Amino acid sequence: MAGIRRQIRAIAALIWFDGYLPIRRSPFNVVNFIVNPLTILFFIYIFAGPGKAEFALVGGLVAVIVGSCIVLETEAAFIRLVARLQDMFVSSPLSSISYVISLSISQLFNGLLGIVLFSILISVYSHLNAISGFEIGLAAIITWASVSALGFMISTFARDLRDLWVYSPLLTVLLSFLPPVFYPITLIPAPFRFVAYLAPTTYPAQAMQLATGLISGPPSALALNFLGGALYTLILVFLAARFARWRQK
Repeated sequence: MAGIRRQIRAIAALIWFDGYLPIRRSPFNVVNFIVNPLTILFFIYIFAGPGKAEFALVGGLVAVIVGSCIVLETEAAFIRLVARLQDMFVSSPLSSISYVISLSISQLFNGLLGIVLFSILISVYSHLNAISGFEIGLAAIITWASVSALGFMISTFARDLRDLWVYSPLLTVLLSFLPPVFYPITLIPAPFRFVAYLAPTTYPAQAMQLATGLISGPPSALALNFLGGALYTLILVFLAARFARWRQK
């Protein structure tokens, strides 16, 4: 029990150091992660109408989580390569698992404003009940876990921080805007839909669309999307743990 309490205190300290303090110093950073989703919501509302705009609300929530969490690749690489703090962290009572969890939660501070905003809008316009609210929350957690694992895995391959600068915007597009996140998967021709499932965000986005009633399907469809998202997350976590460089040589 003492070991668990020590890990919790260490996680809280690192979240304060890497999550809260940067936002306190530069609070306008949180705006960067909601500009693109709000812009897409605006244009969908104007040109497609209020009915289709509900897809943009779900897509906006996913996009904010993706945008704020994928920067873990740059943050983890900065701590390892530039600040040289990772060796100190993993040599401390903080375990490697707690270290990754701390960084993953810390990055959510970047998108906290957008997460709250889009969550409120979804609950208002979709008239959620407790069950559907829980389903959306679970899908959001899967999105956070899978994207954070992907970001940390990418960071482990970096030899120079400049190698990663281009990846975050590119991956945000590939994970948030190209897959069926802001639109239903039925808009993709059937022979090519399998490509959409290569993106880890397809599964939680479809789960949210089912939970809000934007698309219809049997309960098994919701379960399969949760299962697919969970399996994808486990694979990414395994790869991140397998290839992680915990100490500089």
